[in-house]
Amino acid sequence: MRSRFILSHVLPLLLILPLIGVALIYLLETQILLQDLSANLTRQAVLIAATTNGRTDIWTNPQQAQAYLAQFDDQLDVQVSLLSASGDYLAATDDDALPLVRPTPDLPSLNAGQRQVAVTYRPDEQSATIYVPVVDVNQHVLGIVQVSDQLESVASSFTRLSQFVLLVLAVALAASMLLGLILALRLERPIGAVTTAVADIATGQRSEPVPETGTRETKKLAQSVNLLTDRLRELEETRQRLLANLVHEIGRPLGALKAAVNVLRDGAGNDPALREEFLAGMDNTISRMEPLLDDLAGLHGQILGNISLNRQTIQLTDWLPALLPTWRAAAQEKGLVWRSDLPDQLSPLHADPDRLAQAMGNLVSNAIKYTPSGGRITIAAGETETEIWLQVGDNGPGIPAEEQELIFAAFYRSQRDRRFPQGLGLGLTIAREIVAEHNGRITLHSTPDAGSLFTIHLPR
Repeated sequence: MRSRFILSHVLPLLLILPLIGVALIYLLETQILLQDLSANLTRQAVLIAATTNGRTDIWTNPQQAQAYLAQFDDQLDVQVSLLSASGDYLAATDDDALPLVRPTPDLPSLNAGQRQVAVTYRPDEQSATIYVPVVDVNQHVLGIVQVSDQLESVASSFTRLSQFVLLVLAVALAASMLLGLILALRLERPIGAVTTAVADIATGQRSEPVPETGTRETKKLAQSVNLLTDRLRELEETRQRLLANLVHEIGRPLGALKAAVNVLRDGAGNDPALREEFLAGMDNTISRMEPLLDDLAGLHGQILGNISLNRQTIQLTDWLPALLPTWRAAAQEKGLVWRSDLPDQLSPLHADPDRLAQAMGNLVSNAIKYTPSGGRITIAAGETETEIWLQVGDNGPGIPAEEQELIFAAFYRSQRDRRFPQGLGLGLTIAREIVAEHNGRITLHSTPDAGSLFTIHLPR
């Protein structure tokens, strides 16, 4: 993956930079060096043409023309030729070069008094030739001065310039490869860390969060993996708590049932009164296990978001008083004081009566279960312009502030023995989920050793 990242960054430059280098070298050679050479040759040709003023003899006598050019042999590093007005070569600074002189001049333009610049750029010849007409006072063309030079005269400069361009391109290519490597590493490291983390999660070895570094996408990917890790950790902790609670809550009554069965087998069953006592105790033990199964069923159907509500209009003035007698009897049987403060009129509510009764029952059951004998249970209801509220209060041991949010989590058990010493820890979780499905909420106000007050808030 790293090599592919590097290649993805460098490949465009590998294709573009050589093309840019070739084009740059070509432009430097043709548009700068040759143009500069042509301008220099033009200046020399104009100067030589100016020195021929008044020397009409050199344009009619080849010997005079050659003698005239001989005086410049030591001063010029270019080839100078003199041509007649008809284009015939009269003399040149290098006689051997006469047959090789190119290109053929444009005589009509020269005879009209115009200069001519001819640049030849071919693999076999790279040169510049300048033609400057020499005119008399009557503007008649007497002859033509030709100045030529090959590219070899600037080859050293061009070679150095080409080497410099190639060096710059090589440095740019190396820098791009280094930059591509850095970018590839910045992309590969967080992705590799996430890949390793996912592999560790799959084998159950991952516990530390993935560093959220890199680009916005890699940070988001790392955040998702961390959320997944936290979720899996929570599920694992939930599974462990569930198993521990099940072992405790089911193992203890099963042990009691087995002991009772063994006693009956040993002959206690022959005594009708004793047998009835044991059977009644076994029945009570089984009855106490049924809420555990109800809680587990509620966990499956509600904690996982599969609550199905059968909404209908509830007349709270009739529904709530009919719900409380069973719980009032349970509270009084335990020696608790039962108080209810219900208004004569409450607005109708569009809700599921059975689900809402389950949530209310979980709150009342907890209040009865954890309030010691002689305590007080208070049920109240009321409404505002925006909501209807149902309250369940007690004066039991209360809940510490640091645990007041945790008690709504599935399988949570208080760290203090005086609250939630038994059960699977699902009642409050199920109650909050049911209320949330009704677009409501549950609030808690509790002070240690001063009791708790749970309030169900439902929108009107």
